[in-house]
Amino acid sequence: MSNPGNAKSAMIEVAERMFAERGIDGVSMRDVAAAAGQKNNSAVQYHFGGRDGLVLEVFRRRMREINRTRAAFLSDLDAAGRGDDVRGLVEAVVLPLADYLRTSGTDSYYAQFIARVSPSVDIANSDLTDVTEVSREVSTRLMRALEHLPRRVAVIRVDLMLNMAVSALAVFEQRRNSGNVLVEADFDETVRHLIDMSVGALAAPDSAAG
Repeated sequence: MSNPGNAKSAMIEVAERMFAERGIDGVSMRDVAAAAGQKNNSAVQYHFGGRDGLVLEVFRRRMREINRTRAAFLSDLDAAGRGDDVRGLVEAVVLPLADYLRTSGTDSYYAQFIARVSPSVDIANSDLTDVTEVSREVSTRLMRALEHLPRRVAVIRVDLMLNMAVSALAVFEQRRNSGNVLVEADFDETVRHLIDMSVGALAAPDSAAG
């Protein structure tokens, strides 16, 4: 008898790659089951309750560790008196995911997956609380730190910055996985530019207010 845990892990693994490459709507649950070596076409329904449950599990799989790293980073910021510093908070967003990508190797499609599915994943979902609570705290602090902007504008800016950061890291991941030999040498510089640009975007005045 096959190990149910192994079957679930295999489906989560292949779903990350397939969702990253094709998007949620471009992948059938039969495709996922078949790619994971499952003969039962209803395997996704059995193990995850359907497509939505599978997407949540793919999201959770790697975010557990990233969330722990981000929590430690935020704690260090607080200890250094930088818990409400815009640059420090941007670093708390970018560096844990960047550090994961630096060490994950070509078996990871996670940044691409997040970039693809983030419009469809509700991070306020109670099933994701344990892996998104630190990200929500960082976002809340960033919006509070943007005192020069109206609240509505701060919310939009933070959302745009988060999407920009994930998309930029997804491009790195995609290039690395395709064998682009330049990306490794350029990664630290890319991350530094990404942080600088993110801080600059958040600090920019609201042109509508002028």
